[in-house]
Amino acid sequence: MSDRLTSRFAIENFEWLDPFEPSRLWVGGTLQTLSIKSLRPGLDIDTHQGCEPFEISGDQTPPDVMSGYYLPTLGRTNRPTTILLHGMGGHARSGYMRSMAERLIQAGYPVVLWNNRGAGSSARNCSRFHHPGYTDDLNHLVEFVQSERPQWTRHGLNAVAFSLGANVLLRYLAEKGSDSPITAAASVSAPLDMEVTSRNLRCGLNRMFDRYLLKKQRDELLREGAELSNDERAAIKKAGSVWELDDTFTAPHLGYEEAQQFYRENSAIYVLDKIRTQTLLFHASDDPVVDDEVFTGREWSAGGPLYPALAESGGHTGFLDRNGARWHERACVRFFDCMSERSS
Repeated sequence: MSDRLTSRFAIENFEWLDPFEPSRLWVGGTLQTLSIKSLRPGLDIDTHQGCEPFEISGDQTPPDVMSGYYLPTLGRTNRPTTILLHGMGGHARSGYMRSMAERLIQAGYPVVLWNNRGAGSSARNCSRFHHPGYTDDLNHLVEFVQSERPQWTRHGLNAVAFSLGANVLLRYLAEKGSDSPITAAASVSAPLDMEVTSRNLRCGLNRMFDRYLLKKQRDELLREGAELSNDERAAIKKAGSVWELDDTFTAPHLGYEEAQQFYRENSAIYVLDKIRTQTLLFHASDDPVVDDEVFTGREWSAGGPLYPALAESGGHTGFLDRNGARWHERACVRFFDCMSERSS
């Protein structure tokens, strides 16, 4: 491995972090990002032995009802249950969610696959919206599994989150600080600074991903039963970029003056120093969505609790290696194993 590639790992010699060697077929950030479309996980939620669907009602009137699935390991385990949070346009059954779940279950970690408000099977029972700074639903989820399903959490809780879902997780961990019920976490391709990310999406070839994410977000917002005025529906349909959507709909809908204020108030980058949970953060230099400087421009402490897993390549949530496996999945398991051993 070259000296330059070695230097991309902001903190070296993690026992859970082996070097990432990208696939020879899926070369560069764009193809690495698109590689998640090739995922064919063997995990079938509907047939997984012991799978328990569940629903959680919000505290609104009338309440939105959100859903998820608990998937146990096939044998006895003393490993923590791991909550998985998807990104924009995703849901509990997304390929990258099931792939991560499959890897964790094989390693002895039960999982909770979660549908954000308005996503997946939650969509039919939710008239309101989720957003990247909204931690209330994750609070409700954690409280539910601890109080209503204590058998799921008797060995503790971990969490893994992807893309914008990772922004939510990091903000939640910051809010909880030393009182966080989550003992170890992993963030995959988090857009730590949403303003920088949104600007980056409007540059060059990144516009392809901007259009893709805009369509995903528009489809979710305009779902049947969504609580929208005619003017808001028109603004969503008219928006030509993620930035414009956030500026003309998201920000005013949530009570902000414009997109920049919404981004500043909800980006995880401003609260990272409040996190006390041991957290592994994955980022690739060639991520076409998240700007590299957001990670490389920060000073990281070798003592944690934030451990940057920075790679030259990997795209956005891709990290497909030369053996056809996902580097971040393998590293998550090793990281959680190490954290479990430290706490035992």
